[in-house]
Amino acid sequence: MATFIQGFENQDGEALPRIRLNPNRMFDIMQAGTAAHLAILINILVTGRIIKRFLIVRCPSGEGISFQSYSDIPEVVRDPGHDVDVEVSAAIVEPSYRLVLD
Repeated sequence: MATFIQGFENQDGEALPRIRLNPNRMFDIMQAGTAAHLAILINILVTGRIIKRFLIVRCPSGEGISFQSYSDIPEVVRDPGHDVDVEVSAAIVEPSYRLVLD
């Protein structure tokens, strides 16, 4: 993970705040081996305030709406791309992670 982040720092330090990682990408980067190992590694990084988890509700338009926790997600969201209401289900909620830069 450190090598991955250093690559961004070396290329363009301004890109760091825009880095978003989903669990599949993190699995590949960290070569976790199993989902259980990935969960342990993510927990270490979150606890150490290296990364922060947020949740994205993917709308039919392809746009996503970010939330800090599952309890913050309403039952219905407004798709900003199609201007329609979308019922939220587990199938359209995906975790994502970003670097803690402060």
